[in-house]
Amino acid sequence: MAYGRYHVEDPGKIQGRDDVRLGERSYAGLRLRYALESIQHVHGRILVPGCGAGRYVRALARARPDLQIIGGDLSKTALREARRRERGWYLALDATRLPFRDASFDAVIFFDLLEHVPDPAAMIRECSRVLRPGGILHCYVPLERQPGTLYMLLAQSYRVPIRRWKRDHVGHIQHFDDSTVLRLFWHERLAVHNLAYSFHFIGQLHDILDYWQRERMSGGTGYLPQWAVRMICRLAFILTWRLGYWEDRLYKGRWFASGLHVTAVKG
Repeated sequence: MAYGRYHVEDPGKIQGRDDVRLGERSYAGLRLRYALESIQHVHGRILVPGCGAGRYVRALARARPDLQIIGGDLSKTALREARRRERGWYLALDATRLPFRDASFDAVIFFDLLEHVPDPAAMIRECSRVLRPGGILHCYVPLERQPGTLYMLLAQSYRVPIRRWKRDHVGHIQHFDDSTVLRLFWHERLAVHNLAYSFHFIGQLHDILDYWQRERMSGGTGYLPQWAVRMICRLAFILTWRLGYWEDRLYKGRWFASGLHVTAVKG
């Protein structure tokens, strides 16, 4: 599957290579914390679709060794890397057509996946189908169509085409606001029990700089030489990485947020 310059089997585009640990002061650490809170009373089998090279599968398994955690991804290249990193259950799968029986999981957890899927409604429907009654669906979804965000401000920008950069470098083909995401849950009769917003102004600035750097390092045009782009981003990231984390810890509100953590229960 390819979108723009992105292809799911391109080794240079694989996500989830690094590790994340509970308590880590990073965006990934915060997402892990919310996920673990959502399944604190869950026992049994957990599905993690869109696991990439397995970062969150490894982290969840370390924190909850009592669970049977199955990671899945469309990219066979990513799954081969995940299996090399650590033994575990990994399957090649399409999140819109899950190869499991009805009510076969106690929880489904995914991060940064819905925006990659051609049919988001089909994916949420499948996640609901494989959940047992009372099962937990927890996810993190970027809100790149949320009013009041830098992504919306730059949606039609020629100089900073963040939507094209995200499509070409990580395969983002959907752009959500929070109401659209929540309608997908409500349509499948998934009762939303908890919401937390994140990725506010500093997080968005960090993200845009990151993708500017990716674009330039891959041959994109610009006035500054590549070494200057790298230097600017390196210096900026010293501040944005830590400050963005504390921004999201201290403020979980909807205003200016471009990320949504959702925990829902199947009725």
